[in-house]
Amino acid sequence: MKSERANESQAARPPYASRGNQLILRDVLAIDRTRLANERTLLAWLRTALMLFVTGVTLIKLFEGVLAMEILGMLLLPTGLLAAGYGLYRYLRTRALIGATEQD
Repeated sequence: MKSERANESQAARPPYASRGNQLILRDVLAIDRTRLANERTLLAWLRTALMLFVTGVTLIKLFEGVLAMEILGMLLLPTGLLAAGYGLYRYLRTRALIGATEQD
């Protein structure tokens, strides 16, 4: 009776099920999805940073002589650089956390 139950439980297990401390396929795929989401988030931060920086340059060049626009452009330049730096920081931090999870 016990051997029949053991055979049934082994047959019901998928071929990629974990043994011991190994990751199963579902976990590996989840880590891959998280890694790709992290890369997409970095690209979104870089796109935003580039938009801020280019808008700042445009305001400075297009509205020469208009003090308010030049000041706004000067504020957007470092804001774009800070956004790129923060996005890169988040990407690296999250990548390290994903790597630590994958090794566990």
